[in-house]
Amino acid sequence: MQNMEIPINGLMNDRYAARTSEDVRRTFRTKRNKGEFIGAFAPFGYLKNPENKNAFIIDEEAAETVKEIFEKYLDGMSKLAIVRYLNDHCIPCPTVYKQKHLGMKYQNPHSDPAKNPLWSERTVGEILKNRMYCGDMVQGRYRIKSYKVHIQEQVPEDEWFIKENTHEPIIERETFEKVQRLLQKDTRTSPKKNTLYLFSGFLRCADCQKAMIRSEVKGHVYYYCSTYKSRSKNACTKHTIQHERLEAAVLFAIQQYVYLAIDYTKTIEQINRAPIVKSQDKKLAEAISQKERELTKVIRYKQAIYQDWKDNEISQTDYRRMREDYEEQEREINEKLKKLQDERAEQEQGVDTENPFLVAFRKYENITTLSREVLIELVDSIVVHEGSNISIILRFADELRRVQEFIEANTHSEAV
Repeated sequence: MQNMEIPINGLMNDRYAARTSEDVRRTFRTKRNKGEFIGAFAPFGYLKNPENKNAFIIDEEAAETVKEIFEKYLDGMSKLAIVRYLNDHCIPCPTVYKQKHLGMKYQNPHSDPAKNPLWSERTVGEILKNRMYCGDMVQGRYRIKSYKVHIQEQVPEDEWFIKENTHEPIIERETFEKVQRLLQKDTRTSPKKNTLYLFSGFLRCADCQKAMIRSEVKGHVYYYCSTYKSRSKNACTKHTIQHERLEAAVLFAIQQYVYLAIDYTKTIEQINRAPIVKSQDKKLAEAISQKERELTKVIRYKQAIYQDWKDNEISQTDYRRMREDYEEQEREINEKLKKLQDERAEQEQGVDTENPFLVAFRKYENITTLSREVLIELVDSIVVHEGSNISIILRFADELRRVQEFIEANTHSEAV
């Protein structure tokens, strides 16, 4: 009897542990969904709020380092160059800062406790990618497999717990999003170079879609298809373009879009001031009301003939014929009504002078030189064709199309 008590007790303890583990997980899920922080340590740059341990306040000293990392990356410094800068200037890394400056019993799980902690590319990269810095609470990036298996595993991003605008940001959202776009590009540099080249991460071959690589020949810089240059001359062609020609072409194209944005802004202001816009809205409202009245009438007639048939005032054959006729009218009216409602919704949404394309390009009204800041904000990629021709893929291409469609629709209506 005594021998049986041990496995039974073990089973009961196991069930109790599983139930307790699930209760804890459920509590954590609730807090995460509310945007309450449940971690032991706040991210570098923040402190736990003394009045609410589930919320953050900014740690001004560490926050300055975070800002500096973002600024230097946007200025063109590579992650490795930022690491060198931070270590050379004896700026404490997050582990040292938390241990020595804040007196915390903190240990970075990715570093060797036996070695003196320094800044690394991994740490800089994690800071640059961390949405916490623009005010969003991001949790659940890692999880323990189970209460039995204490192994940490990464969680897919679509399963993270994200609650926007839960605390004061250290980095403006626009700046953070610029950095994310830059991180997605191939911006590798040689170990000896501290800053990125002007077009690093922007150039693609038109045929094989691979990145272009930079080469300096007799004091002149050229870009070549990486497939042709590094893999096989049979797999693609050179797609050569000289740096000076490329820079001049991109600058000229951006200047043309700037002029376009200024011109479109004036046109939109005129359209939105014109009485015809208000007149069109009034006409649409009247047309919608008319169709709604027609629909109500048809539905009422359909109900009336049903009652006539029930009262034996019309035959079943006549009832079916008339019902089919009214149902067809009802379908046609509904189709026209939906079209009018969609047209009105589109008109109400409209386009104003704060359209993202217009705002972004107007900012560079006096542009005379090209910089990485301009490219990051306005350009998605630059495609290089054979014969030194290029295509520029704008970041705001959809917004530009929307502006053009709005202007075309309204100037056409005015002309009519």
